[in-house]
Amino acid sequence: MGKPSPDQPDLFGWTPRHGIAADCDWSKTLIAPGWVRYFFALVPSPEDAAAIDALAHELRWLHGLRGRPLGPERYHVTLCGIERYGGAARDEIAALERTAASMVAAQFTVAFDHVAGHGRPGDRQAIFLETSETFPIVDKLQRNLRREMRRRGFRTPSKFGLHVALLYDECSFSKPMIPPVSFPVREFVLVRSVHGESRHDHLARWPLGGGRLSTPA
Repeated sequence: MGKPSPDQPDLFGWTPRHGIAADCDWSKTLIAPGWVRYFFALVPSPEDAAAIDALAHELRWLHGLRGRPLGPERYHVTLCGIERYGGAARDEIAALERTAASMVAAQFTVAFDHVAGHGRPGDRQAIFLETSETFPIVDKLQRNLRREMRRRGFRTPSKFGLHVALLYDECSFSKPMIPPVSFPVREFVLVRSVHGESRHDHLARWPLGGGRLSTPA
């Protein structure tokens, strides 16, 4: 399999032992130019993504944040993934698709009840939607995906906290509680994210609760 990023040993800014690191310097966890991420994700519907975007803009205004919300097309919950310089080989993408196609899971709903910033004051911080609840069905899906990825030769980190990234900002940010934000999950998606392009390409998607693989037109 391809070589992982030397400056990003823990994919997407989490640590295998401790989940999302509260003292992580988020200004240094973004991949350098040339790196491409491929990850499985839970993606809200356009209507739910628009509601998350409205919340992100409201938080930005209320807390005097300067970072721009990621936008409805990029909100997601990461399950697990890989990164490759210059992009993954075709056989790697095919292996990821076979991994996903082997998963069996019921549909469910995820919910978030607070927003938190992660990073040192003065450094670039990640502003996340987070949850105080546990979602065993998500844990199981993550665990099964990681197990199958490792069986197919991929290096992937351990479980991390359930979250949705809203924006990145250099301002300090407290931990406000918010009215519950939830969305139903009926599928999961293989996403490609190229550093610096500010977009997510959905390469393939798999329905939960049974069904066949479908790919975007």
